[in-house]
Amino acid sequence: MPSSLRRNQVSSAPAALFDLVVIDEASQCAIPHVLPLLFRARRALVIGDAMQLPHIAKIGPECEALIRRKAGLRSDWLEKHRLAYRRHSAFHAAERSAGGTLLLDEHFRCHPDIAAVSNELFYDGGLTILTDTRDRPSLPWPPLIWSHVAGQATRPRHGGSWVNGEEIRKVVSSVRYLLEQLPTEATIGVVTPFKPQAEELRNQLNGFGEDRVRVGTVHTFQGGERDVMVFSLVAGEGMHPGAISWVSGQLNLWNVAITRARTHLIMVGDKDLWRRQGGVAAALQDAVEHAPLTRENNRDELLRRLYQVLSAPAGTTVTLGECVNGHPADALVRTSDSPAPSAVLLDPGPDDDNDDAARHLRLMLHRRKLLDGGEQGGTAMRYPAWRLYDVNDG
Repeated sequence: MPSSLRRNQVSSAPAALFDLVVIDEASQCAIPHVLPLLFRARRALVIGDAMQLPHIAKIGPECEALIRRKAGLRSDWLEKHRLAYRRHSAFHAAERSAGGTLLLDEHFRCHPDIAAVSNELFYDGGLTILTDTRDRPSLPWPPLIWSHVAGQATRPRHGGSWVNGEEIRKVVSSVRYLLEQLPTEATIGVVTPFKPQAEELRNQLNGFGEDRVRVGTVHTFQGGERDVMVFSLVAGEGMHPGAISWVSGQLNLWNVAITRARTHLIMVGDKDLWRRQGGVAAALQDAVEHAPLTRENNRDELLRRLYQVLSAPAGTTVTLGECVNGHPADALVRTSDSPAPSAVLLDPGPDDDNDDAARHLRLMLHRRKLLDGGEQGGTAMRYPAWRLYDVNDG
């Protein structure tokens, strides 16, 4: 990341010194920070995520306008090329210059139910969720939990941002319970949008060690992950509506907070307030009440044929639309001579002639592997859809 480089490491280097410069976390990089590196690069690979937290501007809008006028640059020109310092990151500028981006769409961090929320809300369903949930520290709980606390939001006496005492008490008791129930290797994160809330939570949880329990604002967790994330929303009676709207509108903040959780995400907040507010919080409540689908199952005719074929042998029971290891299986097959059911993944083939057939097969085989060792240690199989038409319909 450019901000981690010392100025004297590049200031004396000649132009086009490097064949390739790789800039990671570019959405957190201000444009001026990458210019010395790009000047010394023959080619550049810019990696980032516009839905992660942006860079923090160190100057105000008045100062930026003054510098722009002194340099003879028009604001509309800077905006057109996504070069405005405060509004755009190095990732935005590179995206505009390159004419687009390549989405790295395979996701491996979050439990599929957690990743599905972020995928739907922030990535237009473009992610392929391939998280292996086996052998992860976990509890026999749903991946998404909402803990309702109708607390009072107040400002500290010395001024500043918001705290919610009832939520603090709930979070502290929840973390203590998690530490008792989770395996010793499991990690916990406590995140909140407001710094005073984070400071008070840190004071009350500092005896457990940061390796086990880490507390902070969303910026603290950028680039990190924890087995269980507890998200304290703070908003409650007494908070100014504008502050609630501000939190609700910070989509990047929500996305980062959600996707830090590997196995469980526990939301702590006023359920009724956030339901009325709508937005991401309401979508999370919907996901808690109705586990999100991680893959479309709208292939009714194929599933009908699959059921007929699999259930044909005597003593066989077939159920459709089951979930194994957090991932959807098209069918579970149980036979009288085997206690462990077999998961079946129906492979309809590439969507069209333009699909990468090799990649499609690789992903299908990966999904099959994710279904292995599910209920009672059952195995999984991939069932090519063409075989459904290679049997007698009779």
